[in-house]
Formats: sequence, structure tokens, C-alpha cells
Amino acid sequence: MSNRMQSLLGLACCAGAAWLAPPRLDALAEFTAWCVRPATLPFAWRALGETERHGDPTELFLRSQQVMRLLPSWTDGYGAFAYRYALAPTEGRDAAQRGRTAAARLDAAMAWLEQARPLVGRREFEVLQVLAFLPEVACRVEPELARLLQPRGGAAKIAAGYMAQLEQRFAGPAVQEQRTFFAPQLAAALLGANQRDEAIAELRAALGRASSVRDQALAREWAARIDEVLRWLAGDRTIDLAAVRTDTRMAPLLPWLH
Repeated sequence: MSNRMQSLLGLACCAGAAWLAPPRLDALAEFTAWCVRPATLPFAWRALGETERHGDPTELFLRSQQVMRLLPSWTDGYGAFAYRYALAPTEGRDAAQRGRTAAARLDAAMAWLEQARPLVGRREFEVLQVLAFLPEVACRVEPELARLLQPRGGAAKIAAGYMAQLEQRFAGPAVQEQRTFFAPQLAAALLGANQRDEAIAELRAALGRASSVRDQALAREWAARIDEVLRWLAGDRTIDLAAVRTDTRMAPLLPWLH
């Protein structure tokens, strides 16, 4: 059978199926997008590359979104393009202007990632992880951004919210441990926002979760450091913080342990 004849038979089958069971409009739109994707994707990639060479971060971000509309379940793409836009070098006369630019880009990247969550199915886990850690990474790139995020509780508190969603929606030891070991960074952010009671409560909750960590030797060592920090914050100045000060996991808390 010739290729031409095979094509005609295929079209006839599709037409017959559509007549017997008319497709829903949303299914038809998805089928159409699937058919045209191989033809349009190379052009979208080419435009993206051209913009990367000659365009600005905002134009590149818009081109990235065009590519992702053709690859709606590619979670690595969402993460890579969101990070690239949110962490792009900011230009400005002063730190305040650079901070405002960084904040606007971060908000746009986060909003786009939120829109992606229902599109990626079971891989929403990966998008939530990007949402959790992107604000903190962006603050390290542009320090002024950290101050601008304080009214929202800081980058660490934003991360904790997404980690709580991860723990709720994708329960498992790895997610729980990730949230447990993130406690020093969250507590430091709360202390920086003058929320001392909330910081202590977060450390106590993490201490309670340590018993479920799979590596119990690691958990006991880590819990001992958290306990020492808690006793210091409670006013016990007889505590020797030497081990805390040399533990890189406790580094975010050190400014409040003098």
C-alpha cells in the first residue's frame, strides 16, 4: 500500500471516529496542539536562541513561555526558565532600584510556575520544589530583595509554605526530612522579622520531627544542636555553642546567638 493511500485511510478513520463520537472541544484543542507541535517547536527554539543572544531578560522570559506552551509537561524547562529570569542580573542606579526589579521578576516567575502546576500532573512535586527554593536563591543573588520580602515573612517563610504543601500532597520520608532540616533557615528568617516566638516554635516542631528521620545517627547529632540553640534562645547562657558555631547547618542562626 502506498504512503498516499495510507494517509488517506488514516484521515478517513479519524473523520469516521469524529462522526461517531464527536470530541469535546478541550480534547480537540489538545489533539490539534499535538499535531502542530512538531512543526512549530523548531521555530520557537530558534526564536528563543535569537532572543538569548540579542534580547533582554523580559523578552527572553516571554519567548521561554512560548516554548513551554508547546511542552506543557516539561518540568525541567519550567524550573530552568524561571530561575534564568528571576536570577538575571539587575541594572539600576542604586540597590533599591535593583531590588524592585528583582522583586518584580521573582513575582512574575513564581506566578508562571503556579500556573504550571495543574499542567504537569504527577510531576507537580518538582514545580513545588522550584517554588520553595527560588526566593531564597534570588535573595542571595540580589541582597536587597531579602528586605523587600520581609513583609511576606521572608524567603524562608515562603519556602516553608511550599514545603508544607509538598509534605501534604506528596507524603514521604524524603519530603518530611527536607522540611525538618530546613528549620534553621526558617527560624533565622523569623528571628530577622522579630517573630521570636514563631522561630522557637518552628525549631521545637523540627526537633519533634527528628525522631522520624531515617538516619538516626545524623538525626541525634542534628537534634542536639537544635536543642542547644533552643536553650540559648530561652536564656540559658551556660550552654557551650562551640559545636553549633562549627556546624554549617546552623549558620543561618548564628547572628542571633550572641
